[in-house]
Amino acid sequence: MSEKSSIEKADVVAVEAGSSRDVIVPQSGPERDAIVKRLKLKLDFRLVPYLALLYLFNALDRGNIGNARLAGIEEGTHLKGNDFYNALSFFYFGYTISQIPNMFIMKKVTPAVLVGVTMILWGVCSTAMAGTKNYSGLVAARFFMGVFEAGVGPAAPIILSFFYLRHELAWRTALFYGSSTFAGAFGGLIAYGVAKNLTHESLAPWQLLFIIEGIPTIFLGIVTIFVLPNAPETLERWFVTPEEKQVAIERSRSGHNTDNSLLDKRQLFAALKDHKNLFTCLIYIGLNIPLASYTSFLPTIVKLMGYEDAKAQLMTVPPYACAIVCVFAVCWNSDRTRRRGFHVAGSALVACIGYILLISSGNVKANYTGACFVAMGLYPIIPLMLSWVANNNVGHTKRAVSIALLNTFGQCFATVGTQIYKTPTAPRFFMGYGVCLAFTVVMIVFSLVLTFVLNRENNRRDEQYGEPKPLTPEEQQEAIDNGIYDDHSSFRYFI
Repeated sequence: MSEKSSIEKADVVAVEAGSSRDVIVPQSGPERDAIVKRLKLKLDFRLVPYLALLYLFNALDRGNIGNARLAGIEEGTHLKGNDFYNALSFFYFGYTISQIPNMFIMKKVTPAVLVGVTMILWGVCSTAMAGTKNYSGLVAARFFMGVFEAGVGPAAPIILSFFYLRHELAWRTALFYGSSTFAGAFGGLIAYGVAKNLTHESLAPWQLLFIIEGIPTIFLGIVTIFVLPNAPETLERWFVTPEEKQVAIERSRSGHNTDNSLLDKRQLFAALKDHKNLFTCLIYIGLNIPLASYTSFLPTIVKLMGYEDAKAQLMTVPPYACAIVCVFAVCWNSDRTRRRGFHVAGSALVACIGYILLISSGNVKANYTGACFVAMGLYPIIPLMLSWVANNNVGHTKRAVSIALLNTFGQCFATVGTQIYKTPTAPRFFMGYGVCLAFTVVMIVFSLVLTFVLNRENNRRDEQYGEPKPLTPEEQQEAIDNGIYDDHSSFRYFI
């Protein structure tokens, strides 16, 4: 064999493309860069926007009960005392118990089937809320909606990690989870439109709201089963070229996606014992208490600032619009700098400023500004945390369980957020704002501590093993088979 042919063979990978010829894929150089650029552009225009659309409906159906409260749901279902707050809590009970089971179901039935079927089911629950006549019916619908909504949120970071490298995740996850801020804005606009323009002789405005937002979810769930990509290996020929598909597979493997077991018990226990997951869960608890209260009670809080029902629905839009800008900007910079912890702490500090404004002033403009600051601080932390956990856990099972643990603990404590804005404390809500302020401080403290711990471990590995070298897929699989995971000497944590 000539020297030239040896070099060419070392510089390319030949793979069976499912046709009569092999696909030659450059491993470096301008041609490889061009293939990667085309592949990412296609994924950015198909996968990420579609996941964002799914989560928009997820957040819309979850949060519309706050708008329905201003539209008369308490009177229509004869709620008394703490019934409304308890109904909110039952959603999170259902969401919590189905987190980890959904991660294993996803590996058994494919992400498209899991996400699509659960969308259909929660859409049915959301639409059915229009027919509830009493507290029991409302609680049942909210509980099962929580069970089924847990299929989309935790699955999305796993799906994205199949197609993107570690330093590309936060920005894409932000585009996905940023749609929840769009949902807050659209929810207010839809509720305003219903209150102002729609009337029905037998349906109240709050019932129309659930129907209008629930039925499209069912349709979208059916479509999702057939169009959502599951993994690089299953990308369709009409969507990518054979070269792009092979590069997508190689990128996925280089991102520590090489194990194919349904349930690796060693990875399960490794996730449960990993001290990093304790820190991330504490940070996420600190996030979900103020976040759950914000999405459910913002319309009520705005109304008590002096706005009428329909105007209050409309005035919930600007805080979410501010949040959208911050989500994209913060997560883009996080990927650019490859830093997560400082961005989490900085965002939490912005939320702190917002709660201080809400607590310290009875002025409507100051309170409204505080509400905007809270949204700007809280919402970027969602994609940052999910990316951080996905970045720092090797192995399908370990990553899936770690994300499920994050969501499980976060949603458990989200029930606290639904109970702290009691009507007798209106309009200043000192207890609610004070609790939320305390937990934003918790986020700052533990995100900085985790950043310090991970940075110290990276420095220790640099001193002991030198600069890390990229692992081949075979070396990654060997590390997983041996139970090493992210403790491998060549692995470095995102801080």
